Amino acid sequence: MLLELALSGKFIYDIVKRLINDKVFRTLGFLIFVLILVGTLFFWLVEGRTFLQALAYAVGTLSMNSPYNLAPQKTISVIFNIVYIFIGVGVYLIFIMEAGRTIISAHHEFEKKMAERKAAKKAAKAAKKAASQNQ
Repeated sequence: MLLELALSGKFIYDIVKRLINDKVFRTLGFLIFVLILVGTLFFWLVEGRTFLQALAYAVGTLSMNSPYNLAPQKTISVIFNIVYIFIGVGVYLIFIMEAGRTIISAHHEFEKKMAERKAAKKAAKAAKKAASQNQ
């Protein structure tokens, strides 16, 4: 369990590092932030939801898992929601796919390092055994 927790922290670190270093990924992250902010403000101000409900609905809509009990009631909100879905879901999915690629890459690097450590230990053990046999 500790290994999974440590790996999760490393994966989050790798995603943040990529956000800092990769211009395209950073742009996607900024777009997601702006979309969530615009959606939250719209549902908060127009629909009269609490800020937290508006945020939950905005994030849920982008992730295609929005709470049905918070669905917009006003006509303008329904129209906004349709446009928000068409624009936001694609950007959200691209961001999530790129974050997944970052995690997969980090996992491959981790596995490679572990294999190298294991091979080095095995080689050191073999060398120690060979040295003791030569004496």
